[in-house]
Amino acid sequence: MSVRSLSLQNFSQYQEAISTSTSAKKSFSSIIDLYQRLAINEEELEALQFDSLLTEIQAQYDLQKESFRNEHQVLKSVRKAIDERILIVEQKLYLGLPDDLTEMDRLIAEQEAIVADQEELNENELALMEKMSQSDISYGKKLAALDQSKSNRELPLKSKLDRQLSQVALAEKQNTFRTNILSIVVILLIPIILDYIAYLLGLNGKTGTRLIFSHYIFLITFIIIEFFYAEKIKNLVSTFLAKKQCDSFLNEISASLENIEKAKRKLNINRN
Repeated sequence: MSVRSLSLQNFSQYQEAISTSTSAKKSFSSIIDLYQRLAINEEELEALQFDSLLTEIQAQYDLQKESFRNEHQVLKSVRKAIDERILIVEQKLYLGLPDDLTEMDRLIAEQEAIVADQEELNENELALMEKMSQSDISYGKKLAALDQSKSNRELPLKSKLDRQLSQVALAEKQNTFRTNILSIVVILLIPIILDYIAYLLGLNGKTGTRLIFSHYIFLITFIIIEFFYAEKIKNLVSTFLAKKQCDSFLNEISASLENIEKAKRKLNINRN
């Protein structure tokens, strides 16, 4: 079954379930689920950021191409005008060289101007081709860099999730260890207190020793607790200890989720 992204409503449901849970194991399992679903949110944010950058790069490239098309259209108009001027001069020369020296000078000057304009036009066309080539190269580099950055971000996201899950696993182990220690203390402490009360009330019989292991109140209470209440005590202690750690995880997840959702909304607004 695929893991789904985490919504604010989902988080609230998890938070309520953990706060009322009577099982530390289930609470830590819920925290693991939350981190796994939060990782999907981060992947979705990365995808949105990638699409946003790709759209921006494409828009810039399209804008440049439109500018190049306009510039090329202007150069085509210039070339057409030059061709028309060349045709006019050729038609005049086809009729023969003019006898009027002034007219002859005009034709020569026009030919020289046409040559100069052609050279300038050729330079402008070469410059345009160079700009178009550089634009294509830059566009390709930006796309390659964007793809590389996407690949570079995927590994840190996976490492981040692995680190978070390791922290939860460690917290659960620490909770188990502390639960075992405190449970032993509680299981022993209750019979000791009851035995001491019985001792003060003179209910321990006529034994002359104060060693608790020779007192039947302690032994009976300890046996009853060990056989009938030990697991309940361990579960209560475990749940109590797990709550604080789970609250810390929940605060971290809540802050991350809020930041991700804000970033998503901002990207969606900018795209629209």
